[in-house]
Amino acid sequence: MKVSKRKIVLLAVLIVVVFSLFLLPAYASESHSWWESFGWFGDIANFVKSLVVPPANYFHNRLAKLNGLVNAKFSGLGQLYQILNDFFYKLGSPAQAELSIRIPNNFLFPGYRGFSMNFFGAAQPYIRFLRNVLTASCSIFTVVICYHKIRTFFTEEG
Repeated sequence: MKVSKRKIVLLAVLIVVVFSLFLLPAYASESHSWWESFGWFGDIANFVKSLVVPPANYFHNRLAKLNGLVNAKFSGLGQLYQILNDFFYKLGSPAQAELSIRIPNNFLFPGYRGFSMNFFGAAQPYIRFLRNVLTASCSIFTVVICYHKIRTFFTEEG
């Protein structure tokens, strides 16, 4: 069945006239905003969004499943990596360590000028050096353990 362009235009004009004459005045009262009458657009948009966009925790669940498969295959290597990653992340920005003594002004006698002494202030370069040495040794230790785990994995399979 062939529909002419004239019938399509007439149908479109008829829909606009019916909409403007009957539906808009019903929602033009003070109790309703006419935008509230189009609330079903939001429902349709949410339905389409649920078809196209994955849920908020989709990628987290997929990554957790993949991490579980890696841990099952490589016998805990992924878990070891995660522990070391968290450790080095926290080690990268440590909190300032402070052990100080403060004596306020006029504490011992009137006119006494108080002082403050930080015991770790002089030791900070040594602590920073020790942290770098421990980071390097943990990295080397991790590489050695990972090499032995992978080597063991492939020799037991073959």
